[in-house]
Amino acid sequence: MKKPAKTVVTGWATIKVPAQPGNAPGRGKSAHAKPAARKPPPKGGPPKIVPGWFHPAVQAAQKKKAAAKKAKKHPKRQLALGEGVACCAAEALAASLRLLGVPVGDGDVLDLYWRTAADPDAGASILATLEAAERYGLAGIRPVSWQPVKVPDFMPADIPALLGVDLPGPHAVLATPDGWHSWGGLYDPAVFPDAVIEEAWEVTW
Repeated sequence: MKKPAKTVVTGWATIKVPAQPGNAPGRGKSAHAKPAARKPPPKGGPPKIVPGWFHPAVQAAQKKKAAAKKAKKHPKRQLALGEGVACCAAEALAASLRLLGVPVGDGDVLDLYWRTAADPDAGASILATLEAAERYGLAGIRPVSWQPVKVPDFMPADIPALLGVDLPGPHAVLATPDGWHSWGGLYDPAVFPDAVIEEAWEVTW
């Protein structure tokens, strides 16, 4: 029901003020209405602000996670000859180049190794060695291409490949139809009955 207009008496005239719809029963808010109760704050304090992907801390964490995943998938090969440097991956790559008649000296092998490691015992993964050879070269020559190949139960004799093996102990060798080349020697794979082939790479010079 609509309230009648109010009459306001002034010194000069009588003015009728229309009723305010907001004051009608059941409509609008009363000046004496009870304020709404406030929601209690969430437990544990205010919500934490999660930084976006562009935040430096988030990018650093993502890079660290990617590096850890890469390191797990491509472990370092660390077998050294005697008290020498653990550059078996660089030595295996050098063996593939020597088979083509290119002279590769010990100094060339060490130069490549130091592109991948800062410690003589640290070792380097085959992937890191290939990436360094592609960027800096080995004995002045860069590989044309390289790619991982599926590791079957046995390696085809007609595909020379760099193998990442556990002898036990992480090692890298060059597999050819004649056998495994390791530290300047040629070995029958049967000499290493407990060896496990973990990865294989085909390189083209």
